Amino acid sequence: MKANNDTAMTYEQFSQKVIKHLGRYNRWEKGTWRGVEYDHIVEIPGKSKLDTIREIMRNDGLTEQELDLFTKPHRDAHHLNSSQVLCYEFFRPMMTVGNPGVKCGQANKQLVNFVKEALGVIITENAVCQFEYEDKRTQKNFKQFVQGKGNGEKSSFDFHIQDGNMEIYFEIKYTERSFGGWRKAKRTSDEETANHCVYIQKGYKPMLEKNLYFKLECKENIALIKEADFSDSKQLFNKHYQLFRNSLKADNSTYSVLIYPNANPGPKNEYESFKVNLIDGQDHIVALKWEDLTSYMSPQFFEKFIRILE
Repeated sequence: MKANNDTAMTYEQFSQKVIKHLGRYNRWEKGTWRGVEYDHIVEIPGKSKLDTIREIMRNDGLTEQELDLFTKPHRDAHHLNSSQVLCYEFFRPMMTVGNPGVKCGQANKQLVNFVKEALGVIITENAVCQFEYEDKRTQKNFKQFVQGKGNGEKSSFDFHIQDGNMEIYFEIKYTERSFGGWRKAKRTSDEETANHCVYIQKGYKPMLEKNLYFKLECKENIALIKEADFSDSKQLFNKHYQLFRNSLKADNSTYSVLIYPNANPGPKNEYESFKVNLIDGQDHIVALKWEDLTSYMSPQFFEKFIRILE
């Protein structure tokens, strides 16, 4: 099913429309954010955040077995517009999990078909799948560049598939305003800022230079930026930090996949600009729209998260 957005909404209109819709799914108590009560934030007295989210997903139709891999909730995952929960509820039924206590599963036939039809990529049912995947190899490589408390650019990807040498990294968005840039916050120490600049200069710059899927102009632009200047949030790499981080994973055997609503102008417009101005070839850097993936969704998932987008 294809998206039909003849009348474009602003980000604020989109966000409020979806949040109002999701508020109707809160059968528990309303929660608060920054001191304000909201219909779409779930509060279950006496339950931890993890148990609250598990109860939400039970109500969405997930089985007890399908709850097993959800162990690390994001700060706002109890908000019904959580992209982490959205990602989990979409992909978990496409996996088989063996022994209890494991952190990953394997692809089932539905995921094999999804990857083939959506990406044109063949995987087997031996493919290993994991939520909140940390790329320990890149992290270890980056850590050697700094001293002190440098964590090696520790970050996670929403979903990850590996089948032999082939890897697919997924970034999931729903009501987010953008893919996410980098800026120095009040809590960011000078050491963390310095490490960030080093990670780009010594880590991401060489990756960009070798990458086959970025335009020469983009590479030349980034190459001219000095290390200290990567503390400026207005710099191109920082402005599209998450898109760069994900897209630089792409190579001959690796795919970077972004999934976001066509109706959400925030990530949609950011990626379109990124694609037109910076990317050279899109075989391995792929954007999918939630509205186009309905054949892989349960009726409950579609009614809760996707129908309101159309």
